[in-house]
Amino acid sequence: MGGPVYWIEAFATQRGLRYEADADERWLRAWEPYTTLKVPIRYEHALHATGGAGSISIARAVVEMAPPPPPALQATTEVGTWIAIVQDPRLTAKAATTSDFGGVFGEPLELASMTRRPTGDAAFDHVFASFAESGDELARALTPSVRKLLAGWRVPVHAELRPGGFVLAPISVSADDKGLAWMLNAVHLFGEKAAKHAT
Repeated sequence: MGGPVYWIEAFATQRGLRYEADADERWLRAWEPYTTLKVPIRYEHALHATGGAGSISIARAVVEMAPPPPPALQATTEVGTWIAIVQDPRLTAKAATTSDFGGVFGEPLELASMTRRPTGDAAFDHVFASFAESGDELARALTPSVRKLLAGWRVPVHAELRPGGFVLAPISVSADDKGLAWMLNAVHLFGEKAAKHAT
């Protein structure tokens, strides 16, 4: 892990965010393990904002790719993706959904800690695998507006709602200022949709 990255630092300054190149992982690790997302080996380049009722942390989540089978000599490589961890006391349901199947960042779906359930939205269920302890809990978490937003992004994504917040990791968003701007906007949109019918 290197030092601060200029464009991330500039992005944070322009938007009033606090930037940590070498992220203090305690807050981020407190949200682990995830339902469909692998636990990263580290978090880096974290951006933080605190509001009246909650907080947002966006960071690079770094995982290891397994080395190829012999006779290839390539060493294990690391890859990263943006992840957002948001504290929002308006959220009360617990569920997870993903459209990332067999990717580097996703856990095998059979290892999910909750039961896989259909939402009843055939188009959404064709693309996403969703998990919750009950159908009612899934319906409270993945409302029609949340499902429409996630499907409309057309990117592989992991989304997990919990009482008190959510985790969002759209894994193909680019590691540049355009991708980070998209990510910040996506976090706000997802939070608004998720909280709309949370109670």
